[in-house]
Amino acid sequence: MEKPKDPADLYRALGDEVNPSRPILTGDVFENVEVTNTDASVTRRTVMILDHPCSLRTDGVTLTERLLTAEVRRTEPGSWRQGNYNRMFLPAPFPLADGKANPCAAFFDSCYHVSPDQLASGNRVACLTPLGVNLMLQRRVKHFSRVTVESFKFQEANSGVYEEADVIEDWCFDREDDGLKHSEAVAECVDWLREDVGGRTRQSMLKDPQQVSTVRQQMTQQLRALRRQGAG
Repeated sequence: MEKPKDPADLYRALGDEVNPSRPILTGDVFENVEVTNTDASVTRRTVMILDHPCSLRTDGVTLTERLLTAEVRRTEPGSWRQGNYNRMFLPAPFPLADGKANPCAAFFDSCYHVSPDQLASGNRVACLTPLGVNLMLQRRVKHFSRVTVESFKFQEANSGVYEEADVIEDWCFDREDDGLKHSEAVAECVDWLREDVGGRTRQSMLKDPQQVSTVRQQMTQQLRALRRQGAG
């Protein structure tokens, strides 16, 4: 089992650094989310999204009606290498951790299904890096199967999805400045990514690291063109 060289390597953004324009993704942590307990009572908890990115949305834009999450809470420090497979450690600088002595963790054996509205009732406090997502997936697979899958294999399988999330975030950040609603900007970007370009889509091109810069260049050109159209 693997661990980060530096805990900070797990996090793409924390607290106020989280960009609202970034699409909700696997490993995102939301605090103060309304969840329904087994006795039908409702409480507010901190949760991490567990669903694979391809399972989060029905059409590339709209979140599914039921999202699987794991409860995040304080825990004692533990080994990343052996044992503790039922959790993904979230050490400081994760904002809800209390220094090195009291890290947090997402517990795979304490799960809740939440609706998009329930998720929206909370506040996103963390987005993981690809490394963070890969290590979470590694630990979750280990918990349920006792099989160890190297993190680079998750990277190979999901690199296109990670790149797509980055593209959508940047696109929305730009287009919302032009006056588009977030949902409109997401839909516009997804349509652009799925356009046929010489027998392939830009979405498929993002799966090839050699093509990412090409898609990025095309995105810059397209955003400039859209801004000119809006100005005209």
